[in-house]
Amino acid sequence: MSLRDTLSKKSSLFDRRKAGRRDTPSLAAYHWDGALANQSSIRDISSSGAYLLTEKRWSSDQVISLTLQRKGPLARAPQHRYAVQAKAVRSDKEGIGVEFIMGEDSDLRLWESPLKAAEDQTEPEDILSEFRAAAAISFLRRKCPGGSKEIRELLRGRLSNYRLESAIEIALHAEEILVFEARNGKLTASPNIVLRILEDGSWAENEQIQRFWAGLLATSCTTEKSDQSSMVFVDMLSQLTAPHCRIFAAACANAAVFESEHGTILSHPLNYSAEEIIRIAGIHDLVKIDRDLEHLADLGLLVKRSRSRFFSQIHDADIAPTNLGLQLYERCNGHRGSLQDFYSVAPAVVSSLVAV
Repeated sequence: MSLRDTLSKKSSLFDRRKAGRRDTPSLAAYHWDGALANQSSIRDISSSGAYLLTEKRWSSDQVISLTLQRKGPLARAPQHRYAVQAKAVRSDKEGIGVEFIMGEDSDLRLWESPLKAAEDQTEPEDILSEFRAAAAISFLRRKCPGGSKEIRELLRGRLSNYRLESAIEIALHAEEILVFEARNGKLTASPNIVLRILEDGSWAENEQIQRFWAGLLATSCTTEKSDQSSMVFVDMLSQLTAPHCRIFAAACANAAVFESEHGTILSHPLNYSAEEIIRIAGIHDLVKIDRDLEHLADLGLLVKRSRSRFFSQIHDADIAPTNLGLQLYERCNGHRGSLQDFYSVAPAVVSSLVAV
């Protein structure tokens, strides 16, 4: 390649980087000096780095932890902030330029949403959503290398903004769960299970259901290749609405669990009045609640109830979970050990007659 071609190529690369950098007057970055949080305005940002308006100076080899968010008090909700590592690459009298430290499989692409014009994508929420999407795709590629193409297509084009946020939250929370796994680096999941979780979980109505899907995604990651054991639980969770999940979670969280003499983990009866179930379910329609309890029992998650007539209004009910329900709840909470450990159940004591 000639010198002219080399300079032309470098110039073209510079122009693309320059074009990818945009002013973001409402975006800020927090950094910490010990326990003290300092907020700096971000003059401009691109997919590779940002320029901070700050008097703080860092050495070029120092890793900086930054939290990006809209200007103002430190945001509490995770979807309103994003933590990223960076290093200083240049400085002048106004501030410092930083380069983001991203993984090799990072897919950060600011200003490329097909739903908005590029000039309209400089709001902090748009930028943070893109950082979160890139992090989710990076995590899912590591855990499901065989489904990388399909996962990217799903998260980059097929989901609406609403469903995309749910899918991202599921993936990122699953990543948080797996951080504490000793074998995290060796755990992977089957592509059809991951895609099914993202597809169905993206319809999640609230944070509780999102976290259930995240727990199921985390426990679907195993050291066994092509492990399909989670699919039965995916099928069940996909059939639960918000009231179903509230009732189901209350049943499993409050159940008096024991181990039978055959080694099966079961629950003692768990009776609630109609008023208590209304409070748990979050709805006041007793006929609807009655149908919801029947649906949970038909799925095998709650014990079958004796009924005087079809869809009668309930006065009280036994909502004890079954063994299958206890298993689903364990997985939805990201636990991959034994049911005994999750529910803190003492081993069954089997009595025996001793001949004298």
